[in-house]
Amino acid sequence: DYRKTMRRFADVLKSAWLKTMPRIGNNSLPEILTFARLGLKLRLLGKADMGEFLRIAALPARDLMEENFESDLLKAALSWDGLIGSKMAPRSPNHTVLGMLYRMNEEQGGDHALPNGGIDGLIAALASSAKAAGAEIKTGSRVARILIEADVGGLSANGVELADGEKIMADRIVSAADPKRTFLELVGTPNLEIEFSNRIRRLRCDGYVAKLHLALDGLPEFNGLERPDGRLIIAPDLDAIEFAFDDAKYGESPEHPVMEILIPSIYEASLAPTGKHVLSAHIMYVPYQLKGGWTNKARKALLERVIDTIARYAPGIKKQIIHQELLTPLDIEQTCNVTGGHWHHTEFAIDQMLMMRPTYEAAQYRTPIPGLFLCSAGCHPGGGLMGGPGHNAAHEILK
Repeated sequence: DYRKTMRRFADVLKSAWLKTMPRIGNNSLPEILTFARLGLKLRLLGKADMGEFLRIAALPARDLMEENFESDLLKAALSWDGLIGSKMAPRSPNHTVLGMLYRMNEEQGGDHALPNGGIDGLIAALASSAKAAGAEIKTGSRVARILIEADVGGLSANGVELADGEKIMADRIVSAADPKRTFLELVGTPNLEIEFSNRIRRLRCDGYVAKLHLALDGLPEFNGLERPDGRLIIAPDLDAIEFAFDDAKYGESPEHPVMEILIPSIYEASLAPTGKHVLSAHIMYVPYQLKGGWTNKARKALLERVIDTIARYAPGIKKQIIHQELLTPLDIEQTCNVTGGHWHHTEFAIDQMLMMRPTYEAAQYRTPIPGLFLCSAGCHPGGGLMGGPGHNAAHEILK
């Protein structure tokens, strides 16, 4: 019953998932219809369910779990998707349940999908499709700045300049970089209105999730599992999640990490040599700004705690490790050019969602600078490998 109810409530939000959010203050009919459809979907739930939707949407995850379940393990597992990647914990008010409903729309048939060939396979398929449509892809070519032209009509974007000095001119520039990097670094504050640039600066985008990669000599054996396929969540109860959050809240790495684990080589053999495997884990509540800084000692201490935690459930895994890599949010920022190392580019919070994502002036993928568009995770509907921002941005660009 819980799953059916949450799925029905998630479908209400899905009507706005692949739609451009209305611009605040704009009374155009297409944008008004987007809200109207959302309101109609909500009303069609019926009086009782509509009231229940409005009641639980702002609940802390803990309250919803306590109302519906007795098992501590189940409570922790089901609250996970409303918390991961955010600066929220089970007791946090305002939007964790809304976040759970939002994330459910990323699923395919109720499950998280894994692309054939892994992420590299997905990127290769997208690149092949783009090239077939006539696109030219330049890799290893860092964009130094977005070119802005001034004329009697005001400012407009008309190209990009690469780090080697090459200039590529175009009528439309589409940025998949995060909003802060796009506007503050590539466009530059001299080309922005002061109020808009201040709103971009105030975007909260410090990451809270670290990434662990392990190369393993074999398939690890987890206690109680015949085969470690699917998502494995290490979070014994809601308190364990809350305590890990408390550490990060004060700029410390978690003493007892909670995490989500996947062994993708089970599904995609090409990711590892025969007989070998790779393990990937998201470690929750690892602060971007660590008290004392991310020194080698701090990184090593966190890595040891994470491995020790996994080993409590997979006792033989330490002997199977061939190579290990831990990426903190700071590492993700530096290696992936994502401000703050946040996988959603900006924090997923009620004031940075829907028509406020990333700001109300740029929530429709069109930016205040004509010719410049956004299509990144910092736009509605947010991050994750589901292509929502790119889909919506493409429709706006083609108008």
